[in-house]
Order: sequence, then structure tokens, then C-alpha cells
Amino acid sequence: MKILFTLPFAWMLFAPLAAADDIAPMALNGIGAVPAKIASAKVVDGHGAEVGSVAKIETDAMGKPLRADITVTGGHMIFIDASQLGYDQNANILVTAMDQKQLVQSAQTPKG
Repeated sequence: MKILFTLPFAWMLFAPLAAADDIAPMALNGIGAVPAKIASAKVVDGHGAEVGSVAKIETDAMGKPLRADITVTGGHMIFIDASQLGYDQNANILVTAMDQKQLVQSAQTPKG
């Protein structure tokens, strides 16, 4: 009887873990092929604030994402490696660890 009573409670402890994984963004470079809807995706920072939108996702010959071209709020275009972005397929958003100020600074920093 003790086992039958304990099992339902053990299941309830692990149920929230599965639900959290369902909504967590995956690494953009971890998806096999770029979904068409990503072309209209917004880009948010780690706090959920919108910081830009997807202009283009560059892929390799197999369709795997390599880089995202992002139009930052304010009009600057930046390029972020796919390994530096998360993608939430359900919400169709890209997530970056950088905030608005850092993104604008990266757009203004000369590459060379």
C-alpha cells in the first residue's frame, strides 16, 4: 500500500520538469532545417523585451542555420551566429543573451 501511495506523488514531482522542457527555446543551430515561419520571427532579449526582427537566416547546403541577419529596433542590421541564439518554435521568436544596447553597439563596431 505504501508503494501505491508514493508513486502518484513521485510522478507529480517530475511532471513540471517535462512541461518546462516543452517551452524552452532550443539552440538555433540545433534545428535540422529552418522552418518557413521563422522569416517573420521577432527577436527578444533574455528578459523577453523585443529587440528586433529576423531579416534572413543563412544556412549551409543542408539547410541547417549558420547565421541570423537581424534588423535591430532602430534600423541597424546585425549578424549573429546561430549558436548564439535560441529559437522558440511555438512562439516563433529568436532569443539572444544581448540587450538592445549591446546589439546596437555590435552593429556600430567595425569588423575587420
